[in-house]
Amino acid sequence: MKTEYQVAIVGAGPAGIAVATALRQAGIEDVVILEREQQAGGVPRHCRHPTFGLQTFYRPMLGSTYVDKILARAGQVEIRTGVTVLAIKPDGELTITDCRGVSTLKAQRVILATGVRETPRHPRLVSGLRPQGVLTAGALQQFVYLRGLQPGKAPVVVGTELVSFSALWTLRNAGVRAVAMIESGGRPVAWRLSALYARLMGVPIHYYSRVTDIAGRDRVESIEVENRQGEKRRIACDSLIFTGRFTGEYTLIRQSHLAQRPDSGCPLTDQFGRCSDAAYFAVGNMLHPADMGDQCYQEGLRVGEAVAHSLQRTLPPARQILPVRHDERIRLTAPARVALIGNPATVTINMRVEQAVSGSVVVRLGEKVLYRKTHRCLPERRILLRNIVLPAEAERDALHISIESAG
Repeated sequence: MKTEYQVAIVGAGPAGIAVATALRQAGIEDVVILEREQQAGGVPRHCRHPTFGLQTFYRPMLGSTYVDKILARAGQVEIRTGVTVLAIKPDGELTITDCRGVSTLKAQRVILATGVRETPRHPRLVSGLRPQGVLTAGALQQFVYLRGLQPGKAPVVVGTELVSFSALWTLRNAGVRAVAMIESGGRPVAWRLSALYARLMGVPIHYYSRVTDIAGRDRVESIEVENRQGEKRRIACDSLIFTGRFTGEYTLIRQSHLAQRPDSGCPLTDQFGRCSDAAYFAVGNMLHPADMGDQCYQEGLRVGEAVAHSLQRTLPPARQILPVRHDERIRLTAPARVALIGNPATVTINMRVEQAVSGSVVVRLGEKVLYRKTHRCLPERRILLRNIVLPAEAERDALHISIESAG
């Protein structure tokens, strides 16, 4: 088995596949994708709703169809499934394990595209025993589409993100109607029209509510829901599906030498996807949980081009690295830092907020305003600050992003 490559990509979701595609188009074919699952494709492989492909193929398609098409675009790239990366080390050295055991793989460049995971029950601090019937939306899709099983006859869905309504669709395909949706805020996290879809499905949404307890010993029997007035009531159900609240898959990063956010373990990258070790790049939803598959694919193409330039020594070196700092209403930015390259250049920053807020988003370098535009910002939504013009060099040591509220 080959142990040295020009490029190793960790993760075979849309972002990782796109990086391989861009590398092949640049003439770099000594590439391997390492995927811990038994099939490439990531989350879309398990999705049977037609919300994929608009940005890439200009028409909607099922997730499984979308994966087949982007894999076809990638050509004959080597994909090794059933491979888990145990550790990432300096200069592109990986410790991996597969059916043959533990081994070492080396690459000139390693691209981390490990994606996201949903927040399960325990971090949400929901009390109760551990009966059967408590699962995430990702597990639901595998139950229904890969194993042909029903999760239950009367499920409750926690959350109102896009993936939450995807769970309603999956349940419908399994011949099941949800009993209710539970949302801690006063409106759907997804688009408002999503609530109409739930209404058409006959599923009520309980706003300003949270699940506080799960009853049942062997199987879920009911849940306790508390509203903002502190009033509690029981909802009978036989399964509980936690959806959304995505967080990046940072296990490898936390244990590594790469510079990372201390609160999450998210790797610190510049606008080209470069990590603190020049052998490593990062891309996709691990940096900004969680964008749609098409959006991650497009980002992967851009980062793949940057990796190709890096190998060809045509990627502009960083003359100066500026961290991106922000006020407390902003949860994260990607990139988390920007590289000044000796010439004026533009960068687009992907931003998330903690709570709904409207106003002017302002990017400053010292006293100089680089960007100002009015945005209506909602939690878990992708907010793009496009075409920020960076100077060739700067005396200040950081960009700062703030939101100046309207009124």
